[in-house]
Amino acid sequence: MYCNLLSDLLSGPMLRSVIFQQTQKQAYKNGDTVDFGRYSVKLAVNPRARGVKVRIDRLGNVVATAGKPGKLADAVAFTRTQHDWIVKQLDKCVQAERFAPGQVLTVGGVSVTLVEKGGVISPRLVDGQLITSGDEATYARRIERWLRQQALKALTRETDAYALKLGFTGVKTSLFDAKGRWGSCTPGRKAIRYSWRVILAPPSVLSYLCAHEVAHLRHPDHSPRFWAEVTGLYGGDYRPARNWLKTEGQNLFKYQ
Repeated sequence: MYCNLLSDLLSGPMLRSVIFQQTQKQAYKNGDTVDFGRYSVKLAVNPRARGVKVRIDRLGNVVATAGKPGKLADAVAFTRTQHDWIVKQLDKCVQAERFAPGQVLTVGGVSVTLVEKGGVISPRLVDGQLITSGDEATYARRIERWLRQQALKALTRETDAYALKLGFTGVKTSLFDAKGRWGSCTPGRKAIRYSWRVILAPPSVLSYLCAHEVAHLRHPDHSPRFWAEVTGLYGGDYRPARNWLKTEGQNLFKYQ
C-alpha cells in the first residue's frame, strides 16, 4: 500500500497542555517547512480538516495539516509524537526518479528504452527506443508530455468503447495527476478523468480502470450492481488488475 496514512489529534486538557509546553505557541504559517532532522515537514491549512493530521505521500513527503493557521503549532507538536511511525513509513516509500536516458519503461505493455539524441525536440519512438533531447529537466518534461499523449489516446479509446456498450456517447475523457486516486467520474457531466501514469501499467490494468469509471456513469456507487457492471464490461475477473493497482501502482508515482 502506498504511504498515505493519517493520524488524528484527539482533544483533551492534558494533551493541550503538552502541546503548549512543546511548542510554546510558536507562530507558523501555511506553507512553512519545519526541519525534523531526518525529514522535513510541510505545514498546510485545510478549513475542512477536523483536528490536526500528519500524512506521508508515496514519495516520502511529510505534511502536517490543521484546520486554521492558529492550530499549526498543534500540528507540529503532534507530528513530533509520531516520529517513530513516520520513520517506519518513510522506509516503505518509493524513491523519486526523473525520466532520464537509459531508463526502460513499459508503455502500454511494450518495453521502451529512453534515449537522448541532440536536436530531437519532439520525442519519437523508433524500434523500441524513445528518443528526444534536452537538459535533465527539459528531457524529463518532454518524456512526460509524450507519455501523457499516449495515455490520453489509449484511455479515450477504451472509455469510448466501454461507454458505447452502456449506450453512452460523448463522454469527456481527460487526465490528472492526483496522488490518491487513479480515476474519477462525474456522471451528470459524462466526464471521466484518469491518472496519466496508468499508461505505465499493464494493459489489463488500464482496461480495468476504464471499465470501473465507465460503470460509474450508470452506478455512482460501489454497490453489487456496480461491480456486476464492471465484470460485464471488463469481460472477466477484474480482481487481479484491481489488486495490481493496490500493490504495484505506488511505484508509478516515483517518476517526477
